[in-house]
Amino acid sequence: MIKKIYFAETLRRRVSPEQRTENIKGTARISVYAALVGIVSGFGAIAFRYMIAFFHNLFFLGQLSFSYKSEEHITSNLGISVIFIPVIGMFIVNFLTEKFAPEAKGHGVPEVMNAVLEKKGVIRPIVSIIKSLASSISIGSGGSVGREGPIVQIGASFGSTLGQLLKLPTKDVVVLVSAGVAGGIAGTFNAPIGGVAFALELILPEFSIMTIMPLVVSATVSTYIASRFLGAYPAFIIPSYHLVSSFEFLFYIVLGLLAGLVAIMYMATLYKTEDIFDSLKISPYLKGLIGSFILGVTGYLVYLCFGHYYIFGVGYSFITDTLLNKNITIPLILVLVFLKIIANSLTLGAGGSGGVFAPSLFIGIATGAFVGITVNHLFPTITAPVSAYALVGMAAVVAGTTGASLTAIIMTFEMTRNYEIMLPLMLSVVIANFMTRMLYKDNIYTKKLARRGIYVQTDKMVNIFKLISVKEAARENFIYATSKMTVEDVQTILIGNNLAIIPVMNSGKIYGIISYIDVYHVKGTRSVDQYVRKGDFTIG
Repeated sequence: MIKKIYFAETLRRRVSPEQRTENIKGTARISVYAALVGIVSGFGAIAFRYMIAFFHNLFFLGQLSFSYKSEEHITSNLGISVIFIPVIGMFIVNFLTEKFAPEAKGHGVPEVMNAVLEKKGVIRPIVSIIKSLASSISIGSGGSVGREGPIVQIGASFGSTLGQLLKLPTKDVVVLVSAGVAGGIAGTFNAPIGGVAFALELILPEFSIMTIMPLVVSATVSTYIASRFLGAYPAFIIPSYHLVSSFEFLFYIVLGLLAGLVAIMYMATLYKTEDIFDSLKISPYLKGLIGSFILGVTGYLVYLCFGHYYIFGVGYSFITDTLLNKNITIPLILVLVFLKIIANSLTLGAGGSGGVFAPSLFIGIATGAFVGITVNHLFPTITAPVSAYALVGMAAVVAGTTGASLTAIIMTFEMTRNYEIMLPLMLSVVIANFMTRMLYKDNIYTKKLARRGIYVQTDKMVNIFKLISVKEAARENFIYATSKMTVEDVQTILIGNNLAIIPVMNSGKIYGIISYIDVYHVKGTRSVDQYVRKGDFTIG
């Protein structure tokens, strides 16, 4: 019984009322700071949208305008000269990143994860400026990347800067960085819950109500601000769906397996392309020229074959068409799955700046549409519309590439506001994620860090210890005993403070440590020092 008491008291973490009150005050204080982060993230999402529109109109139309709808197809009257638009954009992007912030290259999220894991949440303020500018030029000039990576770095950078200015402990800086990520995703996709889920699954090392609250505050504020300027609409407008037959679950299982394989193909192609470009012993500008020229030629050939520059930019126009069942054929889908993967890999491998989340949506939509067209042809009476499978495929590939199943499920619901398809969607998502993790160790974000020798541990209860130094965890005012105290006094202190062990101080130095089990059987009023000399027990 004594051992049970001892081990129970040793393993159980007890929080005093005073400490609980301090924790609550600290959470409230960080939540106020998180509201500021949410404000910046919301306006950052708005500004980033307008920057993309500006550069899109400048490059493709030769106009100075901020008017642009991402769900509409890219148009241009430049003819074959459109090939050189990505080349010009890539040159400018390479200049900005090489000159001012190399961290702004690539897809953003791994850099934030690295800052949390290796740099105690420290991100240089200039990164957000260069990242937003470089990414808006990349996307505006036809680079095949998404906009979530840049806005993640914008929000995270401000959260980090605010934490550093206020001289907050590392764990609080990390919370503000995560709040910036949540706010950035929420404002960009009008998906506040998805933004919180994204930060929890991919950025924050551990979570509790004390760390979740600032994320919720940031996401709420950011979404409200963005929706006031950009409209409180879902990212994609789609018709309602329902599960036509229980046999469809079999088709959605197949879709989940296929989505997992497609996600693996996407990640393998992306990093193989990066390896190829890294192996070229030439200047970054020449690498950018090669990659962007191939991208430009590919985009123009797609336009000649299908009438639209499908692989340029974010790709929301294709996603919208597919969800509305507009002119989607198997030849188009198969071509775009492979070409979008290649286009995104070329853009990032050549030094472009932008995210991989939107390309995952694009590739997933095409994968799901392929399955949808097939099963609709084979089993027309028991299957939902093609767009239902496209929607599920979108979430499944996102889960496979990012490893964030909860985020994929929640964000798909928030971006479409469609609940009827959630059962098959959840099934396909977890199968795709399981399939990917079984065959491919890392997700698309952690793979980039693993190639640098940085291991990302997914156990949220352990990672937090990597962020806290001994100095931060140490207490200056702690309970202790002295060697002159009686054993009965020590036992009273242990019981009264719910402690299993207590340090023994002697002349300002630690004399040793006594545990509850050490003093339990000892009776009398002699001092600790006398009992030690007699040999009744030893101090560890």
